[in-house]
Amino acid sequence: MSTQEVKICQCCGMPLSEEELISREPDGTLNDEYCKWCYADGKFTYEEKGPLLDFIVGHMPNPDNIPDEERRAYFDECLSKLNYWKGK
Repeated sequence: MSTQEVKICQCCGMPLSEEELISREPDGTLNDEYCKWCYADGKFTYEEKGPLLDFIVGHMPNPDNIPDEERRAYFDECLSKLNYWKGK
């Protein structure tokens, strides 16, 4: 049994399972380190984690009704492990 490695966006953590989700450089070449929402045309959407965390907490399902502060701390910890945020 073989498992296929799915890359994730190194900014938001979204799985990059389809080419249409992958970002592009200004010359049109794929940049498979980021999704098209975090990096487009050579520019990053998020320079700070705060706005990205606001978006994630506001849009991710929360079926267990975990308090937003706890969810934000969890997502912040996850994002901090991604290459984009490691040096920030």
